[in-house]
Amino acid sequence: MSLADHIRAESARLAALCTACGDCVSACPMTPYAPGVAEAGPAAVAAGLRDVLLAGPGTPAARAWIAACTRSGVCTPACREGIDPAFMLRLATWRAKGALGDGPLIAVKEDTQFSPKVKAFARVTLTEKEQREWL
Repeated sequence: MSLADHIRAESARLAALCTACGDCVSACPMTPYAPGVAEAGPAAVAAGLRDVLLAGPGTPAARAWIAACTRSGVCTPACREGIDPAFMLRLATWRAKGALGDGPLIAVKEDTQFSPKVKAFARVTLTEKEQREWL
């Protein structure tokens, strides 16, 4: 099974278990920073998350919540079904960013300075010999 197949299978499995009660959304500390979540309501946002997991477009509020996720994990103990909303959000983030070949549903931030930042950090932590060999 490929990674993409695993993501699809886990997405479908968790979406089937989720009742879209919205407890995870209510517990999330990032909901105030996700446009439209408060107006849509927790259950509607959770239903939109399930839609993204099933390769749908979700709702604008669900996509905003997915994009705002910082993986705090506060949502997981809040789940009355005992499933892992944090993992659901991770899967939804991959899907929403187009990781399975679909067009992205949320903005994908590209850091064009990633490599120079890694090298700068490495220079702080590596010996001069390691820097000559690896950088």
